Amino acid sequence: MLNTYRVVPFDSKYGTIGPNHNGTTVHSLFQTFVMPAPASSVPPQDDVYSLLRERIDLHAQLSDAVQIQRKLSGPRVLRCGDWQFAREVFAARFLSGDFTTFSQEGSRVLAVLGDIAGKGVAAGMWFTHLAGLLQSCGRPDFDPARMTSEINRHLCYLQPVAPFVTAFLAQIDCDLDTITYCNAGHFPPILLRADGRTELLEKGGPLLGALEGAEFQSGELMLEPGDTLVAYSDGILECRDTAGEEFGLDRLMASALEVKQPSAHATLMMLLATVQDFANGSPLSDDVSLTVIQRDAETTGL
Repeated sequence: MLNTYRVVPFDSKYGTIGPNHNGTTVHSLFQTFVMPAPASSVPPQDDVYSLLRERIDLHAQLSDAVQIQRKLSGPRVLRCGDWQFAREVFAARFLSGDFTTFSQEGSRVLAVLGDIAGKGVAAGMWFTHLAGLLQSCGRPDFDPARMTSEINRHLCYLQPVAPFVTAFLAQIDCDLDTITYCNAGHFPPILLRADGRTELLEKGGPLLGALEGAEFQSGELMLEPGDTLVAYSDGILECRDTAGEEFGLDRLMASALEVKQPSAHATLMMLLATVQDFANGSPLSDDVSLTVIQRDAETTGL
């Protein structure tokens, strides 16, 4: 880079430029020194390429992390006997703080839907930790209240580092057609009966990681042919339209009854389409997750 030479006047015993007291002109001494030229506001081309490479590498690593998160969550669609299971998660920022998982052992299926406080990479990293906890204490033959209590104890032990977590754990026995569940501070899932009745599944305890020694209870119910269970995150309820209005629980319950399909996956996709239509192009402000568990309706012969 070129240097600029500047001549700068300074006062001395000989005076400054201009007339002195007797009318004669006295010239000042001048000092010549080197000053660096102003730095350019445009970064060098090599720096630009380096930043671009780092950004591409970061996107590739985040993409790999998303794939790992999906694999740890188990299958997106599952069938066991006349039971159907479907789930989807959409992240607001690459990695999701919402999580939905299915794990199967024989005729038993463990379904979990939860929300880790926060968004993005930090929440996604904690999901990996929770996935490990679910594998160690979340077997399909364990009582959901017992699982929840163990996870809560572990998260409380890690405070203040660990985030708060809400979760809904459901153990489904596809032979007995029963669901045993525990709701740990999560928004209550909706049970849609085939005859149009609705119930909210609230039994459980507080959110995870908040209260050491908290007690949790399990609820039990039977899913009859044609019944559907819909579990969701707050991202569904808080989805806003262009006027700022939230989708809300009442609209979700009404939509679930209206769009119910013969398959769990079709019901889930129709619900997501309803939420998307409501948003009308507004961007996601939070992670969105949805789980649908459905029992086949009885068929009658002609």
